Formats: sequence, C-alpha cells, structure tokens
Amino acid sequence: MGLGDWWKRLFPRTDSSNDTVLFYDVEAEHPVRIPKRELRPGAIQVQVQGIDEVVWILPDNVQQGPLRHEPFDDEVREMIEQIQATFAEHYALSFDQWEEGFRRDADPAQEIAVWLHAGEVYRQFAADEPSADRRQDIYRCIAACLTASHDTVWNVLEPQALSREEAKRIVDCYFNNDDA
Repeated sequence: MGLGDWWKRLFPRTDSSNDTVLFYDVEAEHPVRIPKRELRPGAIQVQVQGIDEVVWILPDNVQQGPLRHEPFDDEVREMIEQIQATFAEHYALSFDQWEEGFRRDADPAQEIAVWLHAGEVYRQFAADEPSADRRQDIYRCIAACLTASHDTVWNVLEPQALSREEAKRIVDCYFNNDDA
C-alpha cells in the first residue's frame, strides 16, 4: 500500500466530487462516465440518437442537422433580429446564421422562445453594466443555463468577473426561481 492509498483511507473525501456524469466520447462513438469535476466550462447537455440518457458533449463535437423548415415569416424574423442584436457582443453570428440554426431545430418556435427568454434575462442584468468582462460573465451564465439544467449548471459554469452570488442571481432568474 502506497502513501497515497494510506492518505485516502485516513482522510476520505466527503464532498460530491466523486459523482460522475455521462459524457459522449465522439471518437469511440459511445458514452463514458467521467467525474463531473472534469467537465470543462462550455460543455453542453444533448440527446444523442440511440442513447436513452442525456449526455454531456463539447460544443465543437456537435454536428449540425439538416434544414427542416422553410424560411420564416417577417414576424419570426423580427424575433430573430432581436436575439441577434441582444447577443451580438458575445455570439457574433449573422442574421442568416441565426435563422438557419433555428430552421434546423425540430421545434424552432420553442427554441426561439428559449432564446427570447435568455435575451430578457441578459438585458435585465447587462443593460446598465459598463464592464465588458462582467457582461461577458453574464453571457456565460446564460449560455450555461441554455445548455444545462438548473441542477447541473454549476458543473460547467465558472464565473470570472462576477461573484458566485451574482452569478447565482442570474441563474435563478433564468430558471424563474428569483426575479432578481
């Protein structure tokens, strides 16, 4: 028995860092269990075809699906323009890229509604914020909320310029647990 084993028996971990999550290994084409503390910021939860559980994946490994819907009418396009304008500082997509992304969604109306809600929360916290670093953190909080559940958002959210309490207010507002 080595010193490390002795130390672990003497001082067992009592935190939840031993909890694991299901992470999709793109190269192996199957999910693997990893310690949740190994999830990096930006990882997202997705449903992969053929896998019953929701899995974590790195955004760079997500493949775009086909276009499923015709171009949107003017009313929907105005909503997309609002989303684009709200997040332009942090998520520099053209209007056409935003529209194309929504046209690929199985339920674009629901996805647009989610982004409109995210935009409302962002504007609530960022409207009077002069610091670009703090606005970036507000966006990070919302992006984490968009890609994780309330129970798992802290697995992938590490605020840089905001305090944990400030970030928590944003997360709670997004998930409607607090109107901040």
